[in-house]
Amino acid sequence: MERLVHMGPMMQDLLDWNVAVYCLNEADRLQACLQSISRAMGNRRHVITIIFNGTTDGGPDIARAFARSGAPVEIYRIGTPDKANAINRFLHELRHPARLYGQIDGYVQIGNDAFSALESRLAEAPHAHAMSGSATTGRSMIRFTTETLAEGGRLHGQFHALRPEFVQAIVARGIRLPIGVYFGDGLLNSMAAHSLDAMGTPWDKSRTQGAAGATYELPLLSPFRANDLRRFFRRKVRQQRGRIQSEAIKDVIYRGGYEALPEDSHVMELDYLSRHALPSVGLLDRPFQRLAVRQIHAQAAREHTSFEPRRMTLE
Repeated sequence: MERLVHMGPMMQDLLDWNVAVYCLNEADRLQACLQSISRAMGNRRHVITIIFNGTTDGGPDIARAFARSGAPVEIYRIGTPDKANAINRFLHELRHPARLYGQIDGYVQIGNDAFSALESRLAEAPHAHAMSGSATTGRSMIRFTTETLAEGGRLHGQFHALRPEFVQAIVARGIRLPIGVYFGDGLLNSMAAHSLDAMGTPWDKSRTQGAAGATYELPLLSPFRANDLRRFFRRKVRQQRGRIQSEAIKDVIYRGGYEALPEDSHVMELDYLSRHALPSVGLLDRPFQRLAVRQIHAQAAREHTSFEPRRMTLE
C-alpha cells in the first residue's frame, strides 16, 4: 500500500470521525477542501483518509503539505481511477474505529457547522443509517437537496455521513460496490433503504435523510474551459452507463441480495443487456448512451492488482 501517515497519539482512543476524501485530479480544489474539513472538525478527534484514485496531477504534494502542517491525515494512492474501488478500500481496509464515518469528494468545500449538523440530525433520526449534506451550489444539486430534506431517500455522493453499525454490517457480510459502478452513492443509498436486505425489507426513505446545516459547495463547470468541457462530456457518458448499471443492479439484488453483486460492473451490465432493451432516454442523450454501450462491450477483463492502494512517503 502506498500510504502516508501523520496522526499522533489520538488513535489510541475511539475517534469521533474518520473522513474519507476521494480525489481524481483535484489539485486546484483539494487544499480548500481539506482546510474546510479541518475548520468544521474543530476539537473533535478525527483522522482524514485521503485516497487518490488514478490521480496524475499534483494533488499528492498538496496532501503531503497538509499533513506536514500537523493535521491528522492518512494518504493512500491507487493507480486506477475508480471511485467504487476507493470506497470499498476505505470501508473494508483503511478506516479506523470511529463514532461516525464521512465521505467527501476532493472538489467540495464544506461549511463550518457541517459535522455538528450531521451529528445533530443523526441523533434526532436514530432510524437513519446515513445522512446527506446539503448542496448550496449547482442547480440540479440544490433541487436534489430540497427533495432530500423534505422526503429523504437520497444519498449525496459528494458529502455524507454513515453510521458505524451500518458500515460494520456491510463489511461483516462482505458486500462491495462492483468496480466501475458510477452511481456508487445510489447503491449505498439502496443498501441503507433496505437495511441490506433487498429481498425481505421494504424500501424506506427515512433510512437516508438530509441535514440542512451540513452545507457544501460544488465548483461550477464553465463551457469556456477545455478541462470543464472534457469533464462534462465524460460525465454524460458515465451517467448513461450509470443508468444501465442501475437497472442491472436492481436485476441482481432483487434476485440474490447485495452479496450477489459481481466484483466488476461490466459482468452484470453485459448480462442485463443480453436480456433487456436499453433504458429509454431523450434524443440528446442517445449519442452518450451509444458511447456508454460501446464502452461496456469494449471492457476487457481488468487486472485487479492495479486496484490495490500503495504506500506513500512523506518526502
